[in-house]
Amino acid sequence: MDLSISPYLQGNYAPVTEEKDFGPDELKVEGQIPKNLLGAFMRDGPNAAFQPNHYVYPLDGDGMIHAVYLQDGKATYKNRWVETSHLQTERQFNRTLYGSVGKMLPVPEEVIEAGGEPNPVRNTANTNILYHGGKLLAMWEGGFPHLLNSDLSTVGLYDYDGALQPGDALTAHPKICPATGDLISCTQRWDSANYWVQIFDKNAQHKKTIEVPFTRKGIIHDLQITENYVVIFYAPAFHDMARAMRGEDPFSWEPEKGTKIFVIPRNGSDDIVTYETEAFFSWHFCNGFEKGGKIIIDYVWINSMPFTQTQGTGVEKQPRRMYRMELDTKTRSVTNEQFSDVFCEFSRVDERRMGKSYRYGFAASSNRSWGDAHGYNCTGRYDFNTGETVLHEYGSEANAGEPVYVANPDSENERDGWLMCFVYNPGEGQFLSILPAGDFSSGPVAKIHIPSRVPNGFHANWMQGLTL
Repeated sequence: MDLSISPYLQGNYAPVTEEKDFGPDELKVEGQIPKNLLGAFMRDGPNAAFQPNHYVYPLDGDGMIHAVYLQDGKATYKNRWVETSHLQTERQFNRTLYGSVGKMLPVPEEVIEAGGEPNPVRNTANTNILYHGGKLLAMWEGGFPHLLNSDLSTVGLYDYDGALQPGDALTAHPKICPATGDLISCTQRWDSANYWVQIFDKNAQHKKTIEVPFTRKGIIHDLQITENYVVIFYAPAFHDMARAMRGEDPFSWEPEKGTKIFVIPRNGSDDIVTYETEAFFSWHFCNGFEKGGKIIIDYVWINSMPFTQTQGTGVEKQPRRMYRMELDTKTRSVTNEQFSDVFCEFSRVDERRMGKSYRYGFAASSNRSWGDAHGYNCTGRYDFNTGETVLHEYGSEANAGEPVYVANPDSENERDGWLMCFVYNPGEGQFLSILPAGDFSSGPVAKIHIPSRVPNGFHANWMQGLTL
């Protein structure tokens, strides 16, 4: 495989070629794993199995899950590709057959005649891994999720017992309401401009659909819940499937249109309210809540769309900052202010406070400049009570992933939990870091060293109680 075609196929972005299993005797633990933790830390990410035809930004690699299972202070590690129909078909022909979201390829007739996957849009299953209602799902926002077993073996596409219809694309960024256990998600379609909020109960049964009409399909990656609302950002970022199929640049950024903020009542009956502000883009929310007639939204701000079909533009490396937005429900005014000047992404929160008033946000952060490909060498803690930002650096050349807040089962205090993330530090190797949320200065309470590399990836979650 020629990895030189993109900086996002090199260094710790480079794919790994093997699936591995390591037991407690093969994983060196530095420090002590909290013994009251029972569950699994899992992270999804792109891991190209065959030579990509096009790779500007790491959106198109085949999904691979990396998991560390914790029980009685001991750890076990596994990694597995998500066995999608696209990956299985490429294995059958031993070559790349499908294009990327930025540059589609027609499916060869020989593939269709042989019964291979006919859809030219690759379901990568590479964006997020989530455990809800007893279902372990590998997610990608362009299609159905894939159902997995606890050992990461793939069961197949999952349609929520028929709630998802052919063509529905379930977001990779749902939110779980801590009060009800509901999963608040959404579907979009390649053949429609509209957006549908989808709500599933704590047992993964479909409860409600709320349609949000759009005149033009936008690129909407994440959503945020508060007690009464679902909030989405409709930035002037668009994707044209017909252009992609012709090999043309399908992406467009039209800042003169501004960014709209849609506030969608969770009851599905009250009117949707739209706010407008100057153009910006955002991949990820941190949290949101309601207070004194205002809706407060914390998120990672980016000046413009951070991806394109063309290589070498550097747009993916533009500054990303933690911002706080206030939506006044009476005056319909918008206040949007930078909270921190630290370069950050993949923002997270104590999930017990999702949609509620809270103090701390966390994000993959950086205190250094990056060369060809951007990255993060720190975990950041953003204190929304004091305005303070604190960083824990893993090393100047380290790659640190999304920090997932793992609650201490013996405490309700935000400070008593831990932040888990995969870290690769040259000279030290690969490890899972367990960092105390309330004390960044003392460093991780445990580093679980993994004999093989875990490439940079996307989203992770803690699967409480999930075991092999």
